[in-house]
Parts: sequence; C-alpha cells; structure tokens
Amino acid sequence: MDTADELDRTDDAARDRLDDGSGRLSGVVAGAQDAAAKVKGTATDVADRVPAAVATAQVAVDDTARTLNELPNQTLMLGTAFSLGLGVGMFLTGTNRLTVLLAMVPAAAMAATLINRDSGSPSLG
Repeated sequence: MDTADELDRTDDAARDRLDDGSGRLSGVVAGAQDAAAKVKGTATDVADRVPAAVATAQVAVDDTARTLNELPNQTLMLGTAFSLGLGVGMFLTGTNRLTVLLAMVPAAAMAATLINRDSGSPSLG
C-alpha cells in the first residue's frame, strides 16, 4: 500500500506543477498580448505623424537650399573648409562615425552649392 500512496502523492504533485505551469503560461500570453497592443498603438501614432514630419523636413531643406544659394562663394568655401576640418579632426580623435558623418553634412551641402554655381546647373532649391 505504501507504493500506491506514493504514486498518488506523486500524481498529485505532478498535477499541481502542471496547474502552476499553465497559470504561468496564461500570464505570459496575457503579457505578450498587452505588449503587442502597446506596440500597435505606438506604430499607429508614429504612422499618423510621419506625413507632417516629412512636410516639415521638406520645408527645412528648401529653406536651407535657398539660404545657401544666397551666400557668396567665399563664405561657402570657408564654411566647407571649416566643416571638413571639423569632421576630419573628429575622425582622427576617434569620435563615433555617425557624429563625424553629421559634422560633414554641411560641408557636402555647401560644396554641392558651389559645384552647381560653377557648372551653371540649376540650383538644388
């Protein structure tokens, strides 16, 4: 009879562990569903704001191009040299590559404006 009692206790313990596991599983599933709902809501908010952000960026690019076209060549050359020097200095000191790239963006914009002026091509703006 001891063996039968031990088997009953073992079966009961196994059932208890199974019940605990399914409760934990349902908690994990509920947490995953909540997280998915939050991600969906955030993605919807971002998607709603993208057109306005693109329009704002386009206005900023147009304003920048217009301003660069109005600057004299000497100012553009000085600005290009300064931005390139800053970018190269940052690169040589081991600054993050993204930061170096961002430091060189004005140099690229000013150099493109100078090249377009010299070649007689229509302006970027």
